[in-house]
Amino acid sequence: MTARFSALLVLAVVLPLLITVVGSELILRPTLLSQAATEMGNDAQVHAQAIDSLFIARLQNLGYLRQFFAIQKYLSGDETYQLQAQNELALGYHLDTNYSNWSLFDPQGKLRLSYPAPPGTRGKYTIPPEIIDQLHNSNRAMTSDVYYDDNTHMAFVDIYASVTSTDNTLLGFERSTVKLSEIWTAVNNETNAVPGSYAMILDNHGVRIAYTNTDTTLTTLPQGLFKSVAPLSKDFQQRVADENLYGNDHRPVTASADSTLTTILQQDAQAPTTFQFTPALQNEAFQAYRVKCQTVPWTYLVLRPVNTITKAANQQDFYLLLIAAVITLLAALVGLVVGRSITRPILQSVSSLLASSQMLKTQASREQVKATEQKWIVESSQVGLKSVQYYTEAASVAAHRLNEMSGELAQKWGGLDIQRAQQRLAEIISTANYIEKAISHQEKSSKSLSTAIRITTQVTEQLVEGATSANEAASQLETVIEQLRQVVGK
Repeated sequence: MTARFSALLVLAVVLPLLITVVGSELILRPTLLSQAATEMGNDAQVHAQAIDSLFIARLQNLGYLRQFFAIQKYLSGDETYQLQAQNELALGYHLDTNYSNWSLFDPQGKLRLSYPAPPGTRGKYTIPPEIIDQLHNSNRAMTSDVYYDDNTHMAFVDIYASVTSTDNTLLGFERSTVKLSEIWTAVNNETNAVPGSYAMILDNHGVRIAYTNTDTTLTTLPQGLFKSVAPLSKDFQQRVADENLYGNDHRPVTASADSTLTTILQQDAQAPTTFQFTPALQNEAFQAYRVKCQTVPWTYLVLRPVNTITKAANQQDFYLLLIAAVITLLAALVGLVVGRSITRPILQSVSSLLASSQMLKTQASREQVKATEQKWIVESSQVGLKSVQYYTEAASVAAHRLNEMSGELAQKWGGLDIQRAQQRLAEIISTANYIEKAISHQEKSSKSLSTAIRITTQVTEQLVEGATSANEAASQLETVIEQLRQVVGK
């Protein structure tokens, strides 16, 4: 009963806490994940919009400068406009600190003019052939894939635009080289949001062109930078080698496979904006939010550890479980104390009942012996009574016969012959002996009756003692009943 009372008390105390824990798992944790997804979405949207704004501004700068008169005249072959054209390139260069170079090329891709210094090659080429082909076929500005300068330790892209005359004759190409320093800085600052969080940018080839750097000195590159989420095609691998994309000559581009990100890129618009997975190079689950950039074919991803997002729920669960353990222990102790206080009278009552039961068993055994003795006494008394009755009747008959013979002798004494007289005397003697034997048997029967009376007296005393014991047992049972009433209430 004590254990059951403790268990019920523990259940009554712990059950609300368990309901709270379950509610936390079903309500608080999803709410935290939803809030984190909203925050990550806002963060990713802001950064993606910043990238779009940066490139829109760069495209606008390029669009304006390609319309400058001196640039058009110089590309048309008028060398007198060289200095003015170079000044216009310098003007473009100073429009933004992210510019590292402005250059002019003829329609065949040959360098004509640059500022502030001649640009480096793009692998084997000054301008990759496929870009020249696209510029010949389209009058729209275009952005190259990502390059990496091992000397400045900075990634960059080239933005191209065709320069045409007033009659739409192709005069050449204008190129501005834009460093990705601001973009990399924004990606690196992602660690300030939540401990363990980071970000990355994937280009349309599935290569990580920006990756949060945990090295605060920025002397080393992140392990995931310029790693593809899936093996690259052979054609694109050749392009990477020919154009030295992603700094391939310095550090060859390899795959750091991530099936989830590969699927996301393949599904593109149909893919979810927020999802959970374990990224490559990580050992725990992350929640991710992706935003597609509008001006460049890039995808910005913000990632946060799920256990960091649900830290509040985890802490609440831990504290609730700790409180439940403490309360369970206290409830168990209180239950034991209260249970023992309740069961102590019951145990005492049980002990009294056992004693009374033992006493009643002993009394029943004695009563059985007494019943056997009483049965024996009754049988003995019956036999003794029959024997006394028999010998009393026999003695009466013998005495009557003796009286008749004595009377006959007294009346006929003078007329009796000796033989007749001797015969009568022999009969008298025989009758007297019979009476003596009858009296002897009566004495034995009287002794038996005396013994039966004595035993009856003893049995009577034992019955009185048994009645007293039964009375005591009844009193004990009344006490036990009173104690049980105190326990359960009247």
